[in-house]
Amino acid sequence: MKWPKRKSKKDNTLNRLDQRTLYALAALLFLSQLPHLLHLPIWVSIVGVGIVALKICVHHRSFAIGHFILSPVGMSAIAIGGAVMVRAHYGYFLGRDPCVAFLFILVSAKFAEVRRPADSTLLLCLAGFLLLTQYFYSQSILSALITLPAVLALGNALAVIRDSSNAPNTKNNLRMIGKLLLQGAPLAALLFVVFPRLPGPLWSLPNDASAKTGLSDSMAPGSIGSLSLSDEVAFRVEFKGSPPLMDQRYWRGPVLSNFDGQRWTARESAARVRVSTKAKTNASHYTVMMQPNHQKWLFALDRPTSLPMSVTSDATDGRVLAQMTPDLQLKSEKPITRVTRYSQTSSLSDSFKPPIRPHASLTQLAGNNPKALAFATRLRAESNSNTAYANALLDHFNQNDFHYTLQPTLLGDNPVDDFLFSTRNGFCEHYASAFVVLMRAAGIPSRVVTGYLGGEMNGNYMIVRQSDAHAWTEAYLNDRWVRFDPTGAVAPSRVDTNMAAALGDGEPVPMMARAGNGWLKRIKLGIDEMNHDWQRLVVDFNNESQYRIWEKLGLPRLSLWQITLLVLMLTALWCLLVLGLPRTRGTAMNNEDRLWIRYTRLLQRFGVDRESTETPHEFITRASDALPNGSAVHSLGQDLISLRFKHLDKTQSKALSASIRRELNSLYFRNMFKVH
Repeated sequence: MKWPKRKSKKDNTLNRLDQRTLYALAALLFLSQLPHLLHLPIWVSIVGVGIVALKICVHHRSFAIGHFILSPVGMSAIAIGGAVMVRAHYGYFLGRDPCVAFLFILVSAKFAEVRRPADSTLLLCLAGFLLLTQYFYSQSILSALITLPAVLALGNALAVIRDSSNAPNTKNNLRMIGKLLLQGAPLAALLFVVFPRLPGPLWSLPNDASAKTGLSDSMAPGSIGSLSLSDEVAFRVEFKGSPPLMDQRYWRGPVLSNFDGQRWTARESAARVRVSTKAKTNASHYTVMMQPNHQKWLFALDRPTSLPMSVTSDATDGRVLAQMTPDLQLKSEKPITRVTRYSQTSSLSDSFKPPIRPHASLTQLAGNNPKALAFATRLRAESNSNTAYANALLDHFNQNDFHYTLQPTLLGDNPVDDFLFSTRNGFCEHYASAFVVLMRAAGIPSRVVTGYLGGEMNGNYMIVRQSDAHAWTEAYLNDRWVRFDPTGAVAPSRVDTNMAAALGDGEPVPMMARAGNGWLKRIKLGIDEMNHDWQRLVVDFNNESQYRIWEKLGLPRLSLWQITLLVLMLTALWCLLVLGLPRTRGTAMNNEDRLWIRYTRLLQRFGVDRESTETPHEFITRASDALPNGSAVHSLGQDLISLRFKHLDKTQSKALSASIRRELNSLYFRNMFKVH
């Protein structure tokens, strides 16, 4: 019995990764890593990109330290150390952010250990998956565009790995891949439009302990003022009809009822309100596209009269996203961790009758503010009703030297007294807090309401930013909760226009919140409009969107078998158009004739037609003299003549045919866009 011979080192070198394959894989990996550089920790980016760069350096110039780092021992140490550091950085491991960061490191480590073309297949899969994970963070049009170079690099890597020595150059590879993508785009669009949508995503990730953004369930002096320094988008709104007036754009959010002398917090309540479905006066119907903020509040114009219904699922689903509390908060069971679209209805009003009477805690006070209590007692005695007292407080803010500013003076242990009788400058939370304390000092139930005030129209939708964050108050008068905005008494333009109009010169107003319409702001608004349309038309495309397309085309709703048949028919038709109609032939063509016909058609494409009286040798000579790459044309023609007329054995004929095919492909791709 003879054992198979062991491969020698010389044989193994033939299977090593060549330079072209290494560069193709490195380009793919870098373009897959690129979208993650903005949201991963800087040290993760340095480790991942550094491994790729080190692999290229060691390939060009070998040195001992580089080989050790890239060895299995070195990569194992980096992988283990990376896992420990990821866990230490995030404080947990099972979640979107730590898992993507660890995958970023592992894919780079896999690239470091690639030695043969056969090892590259797994790396291609991992790089493709890493590229897709960017959509866990953003599904904007920019995310889609930044994916395209990586897709081209993936196609180039596939072509090079298949046969690096005979594959066309990178430029021709990219042209071929681009052509294939363009040919496949209509089929992809067809499947996108007609393929039945699933009610939810195909994956599910544990909730990350990400930093919460936007308004919270507490408020202290300076909390909303610091939030207003950001011009990030809180949510976007599309109205069915005209948008409300500026002084009606109160977007209701967390309601704060408890006060400890320094900070206002929300009161926990398990009660839920049954929402009436009757028609409301002064109703506004709209759709909100809320950005993820890792909070449980959904926002609606004051006052909401319906529960928020999801519009990103099947229209027949009718999924309710949040419940309504007695103080008209819309609270979801889970935090908002992704872009959420919901339809909402509100009755634009500054007062409403509550379903239950106010809780006793809404008149309780805490802290040490004796001057405020004495002032409230004196002013209430001078007023003939609770409503007159509330209006007297607004007059007090309006007629005295109070200032609206983003840079208020710091307050001491008695914040309300300090603000009312000493500093007299503050942001909306200062005025709302002082007003509620003064109302409660007179025995009137009252509370702070936080949310957003305003919004900027951008085309056919409204943008509400974090800089629009606001706090106002509600007081229980004549069996109704009535809205009072003491900030509007000090700075009326905050309610009628926006924050920038109410602030003085030198205030740190965010760029997108400033008055005017500069060129940079216009560009950003244009980009925002494109992203909004992309989210609405592409990302949130659902069954209801499909049904609307059928209705516009005058077609009934199709069943699954009808959709399948339609897709197959249109796909077959498109393939016939792209590949060409099959031609019937009377007799079967041999291999030599097929290759010769390919050669003559290729030269015809370049503007050289064969005359009916020309011999093959004369045609080849004339074509090689007429074309700039004549030597290649002449050599290929001579090979075809040899294949046709020389007596070759089966092995020689097969080898020469393969060589001619490669030369034909190379000549085609090298000149596919150079028609003479």
